[in-house]
Amino acid sequence: EPLMEEYSIATQVWKLSSCDMCELARNSVLMSGFSHKAKSYWLGPSYSKEGPESNDIRRTNVPDIRVAYRSETLSEELHLIIHAVRTEELDTIDEEDSLSMGPLPGRR
Repeated sequence: EPLMEEYSIATQVWKLSSCDMCELARNSVLMSGFSHKAKSYWLGPSYSKEGPESNDIRRTNVPDIRVAYRSETLSEELHLIIHAVRTEELDTIDEEDSLSMGPLPGRR
């Protein structure tokens, strides 16, 4: 199986644990184009929820605390991006207003 060979090589090259490999496999199924039915079969019926409630450890072999950590980290990173974009938009608006609303140089 080519896929098993890829997983084996990844394990050796990056020194991944069995838990790392289970998480990698879980995320691969989540991101795949498999149908809802197939994902439900492999990951559990709650796979589409967020956080640890999406994880069925009996099927994925990924600890809930690991799924919770990934979910919290993603949420915090998205919050930082949104904050940065909003701040940049405000800075851009302030600059544009000061440039377009003031008098032109050399004119009264």
